[in-house]
Amino acid sequence: MAISASEAHYIIESCLTDLRIDGRSKLEHRPYTITNRSTNAKTSQSANAPAFILSNGSSRIHLPGSTTDVVCSVKADLVHPSPSKPNQGILELNVDLSLCGGGGTLEASAGAGAQKRRRQQREEESQITSLLQRLILPHAVNHESLVVWPGKYVWRLSIDVMVLRCDGCVLDASSIAIREALQNTKLPKVQAVMEKGNDNADNGGSASKNDLLVDGDHHKAVSPRGAEDCPLVITVSVLSSPPSATDAVTSTTGSKRYKSIAIIDARTEEEACASSRVCVTVDKNGMVCGVHTLGGGGAGMEEEGEQVGAGRSSMPISMLGEVVTTASMAATKLYTKLDRDRHVVSSTDNDCGYGYLLRNHFLIQ
Repeated sequence: MAISASEAHYIIESCLTDLRIDGRSKLEHRPYTITNRSTNAKTSQSANAPAFILSNGSSRIHLPGSTTDVVCSVKADLVHPSPSKPNQGILELNVDLSLCGGGGTLEASAGAGAQKRRRQQREEESQITSLLQRLILPHAVNHESLVVWPGKYVWRLSIDVMVLRCDGCVLDASSIAIREALQNTKLPKVQAVMEKGNDNADNGGSASKNDLLVDGDHHKAVSPRGAEDCPLVITVSVLSSPPSATDAVTSTTGSKRYKSIAIIDARTEEEACASSRVCVTVDKNGMVCGVHTLGGGGAGMEEEGEQVGAGRSSMPISMLGEVVTTASMAATKLYTKLDRDRHVVSSTDNDCGYGYLLRNHFLIQ
């Protein structure tokens, strides 16, 4: 995102005073609205979004008054397990950005730079998918609980994330959507049946017939074990400002001390001003599951003819402790809010939406 030096100066100075451009503090999330297949709305904002009928679980993350809209769908299939992991289920993840940023409009498809934009979009999709696969999928559910018949049949959960619009922190919004969709995923009850029969074709001996018995009753379905412990991604953006001429402090070596601050849930403008971004995956128990460092934005502040923050992917070493503390505190608040809203809305759940007729039964193919 293109941003001028004066805009970057205003944004960074606002964050340093703990009063960001939208009025939030450094540890405050935006008021996301979460809708899914088992509840109609999870915030005070009423949002009546029906579920995906052909999905076993779904969710939607929407930010009122902004350009953030992420949809997640989970589809379950019975497949043969991987030869290397015969006693574990399979999780697959795919991220689609084709509609994000006008990628699916006619205007975006026309022009000389259309192929370049599509290539950049595919690279970004690949990067986001790879990060979510490494940061979330190993801890999303209990993989052993997805086994139906050890060595023969397991559940494969195909997670599709479609980013319709995004105003910063796409990994954070996608992780919330994945966690909510997995918690609302329902797997039908499946039993392995082994029947003995007569085989008179060759030797007249007895043979066994292996089959699966699928119960289509939705009320007997269960959620994947461990879905409630699916971790969330907290992206901590570090914004740095050079010292002014009046209060500049130099050490004995003559190096200047930059003023820095760590914020969460950054908007696109704030991400463009960040000197570094650190993605920290934190589970419900406060344990760190993964860490990944992203590059900084392209904007910055100018000092003595050079641009500070532009293209830099670094931060003061003294900020490491603050980054981890910020991610931990933000994750604790977010988990508390999500669990509280889930319990509040569950008591007022109803059967609105076009999918309520098929909600009590699975489509068995």
